[in-house]
Amino acid sequence: MRILPVKIDDKNSSKIVFGRKPNANEIKHYVPAIKEGLSVLNKELGFIIHNSSVPSNPKKNLGIGSLLRSFSETMFVPFLALHGFSTIQQEPNYIRRISDPSPYDPLSTSKNIYMIPLEKLATAEYGALIKPEDLEVLYTTEEERVDYKLVHENFNKVLKKAYNNFSSLNYQQAKQDELSKDFADFKARKKEELEPNAVYEVLSEINKEEDWKKWPKKDQFLYDNPQNKSRLENLLRNNAEKIDFHMFKQWLVEREIVASNKANNGLGIKVVADTPIAFTPAEEWLNKDLFIDGLALGCPPDFFSREGQRWGFAVLNPKKIFNPDGTLGKGGEFLKKRYEAIFEASPGGVRIDHLIGLIDPFVYSKNEPHMNENNSGRLYTSPHKPFLTEYGKYTDDDFTAIFDKIIFPAAQKYGISKNNIICEDLGEQTPPVKRVIEKLGLTGLSLTQFGYSGADAPERNVIMLGAHDNQSYIEYTDELFARASGLGDGRDRFIYKTHILGSDTVTPGKDVNQYREDLRNDKKKFMAASFAELFTSPAKKVQIFFTDFFGIGKTYNVPGSKKDCWTLRLQSDYENLYYSNLKKGIGINLPEAIATAIRQKGENFSSYYTDLLRKLDYFAHIFKS
Repeated sequence: MRILPVKIDDKNSSKIVFGRKPNANEIKHYVPAIKEGLSVLNKELGFIIHNSSVPSNPKKNLGIGSLLRSFSETMFVPFLALHGFSTIQQEPNYIRRISDPSPYDPLSTSKNIYMIPLEKLATAEYGALIKPEDLEVLYTTEEERVDYKLVHENFNKVLKKAYNNFSSLNYQQAKQDELSKDFADFKARKKEELEPNAVYEVLSEINKEEDWKKWPKKDQFLYDNPQNKSRLENLLRNNAEKIDFHMFKQWLVEREIVASNKANNGLGIKVVADTPIAFTPAEEWLNKDLFIDGLALGCPPDFFSREGQRWGFAVLNPKKIFNPDGTLGKGGEFLKKRYEAIFEASPGGVRIDHLIGLIDPFVYSKNEPHMNENNSGRLYTSPHKPFLTEYGKYTDDDFTAIFDKIIFPAAQKYGISKNNIICEDLGEQTPPVKRVIEKLGLTGLSLTQFGYSGADAPERNVIMLGAHDNQSYIEYTDELFARASGLGDGRDRFIYKTHILGSDTVTPGKDVNQYREDLRNDKKKFMAASFAELFTSPAKKVQIFFTDFFGIGKTYNVPGSKKDCWTLRLQSDYENLYYSNLKKGIGINLPEAIATAIRQKGENFSSYYTDLLRKLDYFAHIFKS
């Protein structure tokens, strides 16, 4: 196919140089072409990356990324906007444990302090709370992996210096006075929510243990027993500075989230939150009466785990969520505040982790060494089991109530549509879960890496290649092709996958059987078709994990493992990495994928977009050798 150059006001426009990024003049045509293509296909394009993985300025690399840092706001996010992304989904941005960096098992609901853009504390905006040289000694050349222990030490060291300067009586500037008032207002507004989290951190340090169940009884029941009032007062008094320091860090995070959301909105991008199914230790410690003693959340035996999975997460007592008359109980109010805090900081919506566990949770007795039929079951749908009888639910309204009365109202309070609530519904869905999804029209996930056909993805769903718990698509493809050379299941999977992929992405005029053979004999063609499938699918929302977009053949997290998990970063030279990998056929060539999807709809449809297709073809071939 001969590609005609797009008419661009450039003296060299007639000379097409392949295998490169578009120049500044071409960008003026590229951006509208991508946006028009997405609009024609009725698609919303979302990017998934955790803050820790966000690239840094190579000269100001603190060893961890953040969407709030200047480099992200001025370089990385605009790059994503240029390529048509309208949302960025981040990790649960709660404070992480020192012992485990997983964002899905955080210490408390206080926000992740590693997001704080430390470089801004050296500017006039904050009255130069620190000096540039305070950061210069911490800069590193390590870009591939996060060393969380080192990051924790460095961030707290710098933030403590900023706090000490902020608190100093000698530190008097007009700007600081304004900031002091803002900080005081923040503390008054957030004291009830954040002070217990600060106390939890203090007690973790005192007891040298993050698990409150291993603390002395007086600390385990600090807020429960009136006799511990003097103990609490002493802790607050003797650790006033540590508690105030915790509040200071949370104030900085909140200020910068507000500023970042405003800047992102100007680029047409909104942040999507993620919320784990697990309650934090600090929440459980402070609200013991809301949880069922002796039960924990897990996963039943399945193909992946014959004995099931004992997650150990606390189980909210259904009787505390709703009162007998259907109004919100103490547990319901607790949940609603939790979701309101998430929606307030995330204008793009939220991803709810493990929807099945929210609607029809599987629980087990923590006191038994192994799960079996007698000590485990679905909390709401196992009334035949004596230890679960009292928690039974029997109508669809009972199952939808948590959305109707808690999650949807929390979203509406901040102007967020239910369509922007993404529900991770992967796994074996029980009948109540299926009914709730259909009745409420919930947005679920369709992962093509799991063998699903893009054509089968519901219009309301989000379609993606994979997410943080899956192989990168490069690794998936390599493994799929490697197993195809043998006999049995591996070969069958390969034939099936390429069969449906061929059906989903073949364009008019091509022989589908020959096209399938082409996919089976060429990894690059297979991957290009896989990328196009995201856009040929009926699903309106497309999400792409950062490793797949940039063509990085590494896994971010392996469930059940801790080796190198949650540490992978995107390098500072991400732009050159992207265009370099497009030449190799391992990154996502958006104009090519969008053009394929438009053509796949048939000539009667695509003939209306001849000019758009010419532009998309032009840029698709610029990106390739």
